[in-house]
Amino acid sequence: MHQSKIPAFKELSASLIAYKNYCLGQVAIYQGNEFSPYDGDGGGTLHHRTEIARVASFNAIYFSKQTRDSIDELLNTMSGLCNAELYLAAGQEMGDLSESYFGMFERTDKCIDKLYRELNFKA
Repeated sequence: MHQSKIPAFKELSASLIAYKNYCLGQVAIYQGNEFSPYDGDGGGTLHHRTEIARVASFNAIYFSKQTRDSIDELLNTMSGLCNAELYLAAGQEMGDLSESYFGMFERTDKCIDKLYRELNFKA
C-alpha cells in the first residue's frame, strides 16, 4: 500500500502546486507584476477545485482521514473564489482579491505540508 501511496501523493501534490501557482499568478496580476513567473498560469479556481477534488477522491484510500478532511476544507474554502471569479466573468467589479488569492495560496501550502508529514517527509 505504501508503494501506491507515493504516486497518489505526487498526483495530489501536483494538483495542489498547480493551484498555488495559479493563486500567485493572480496576486501578481493584482499587484501589476508583469514579470511574475506565474502570471498566466490559468484555468480558474473552479478548474483547479475540480481537478483537486477528482484526484483526492480517486486516491482517497491512500490518505489519512485528517488529510482528507484538510483537502475537503480547502475545497469548501475555494468556493468563495469560484463565486468571485464568476462575478468577474460576468463583468461585475469585485475589487482587489489579492489577499483572498494569497490566503488560498497559504491554505494550499498547509495541505501540501500535511501530505509530507503523512509520508514522514520533512517539508
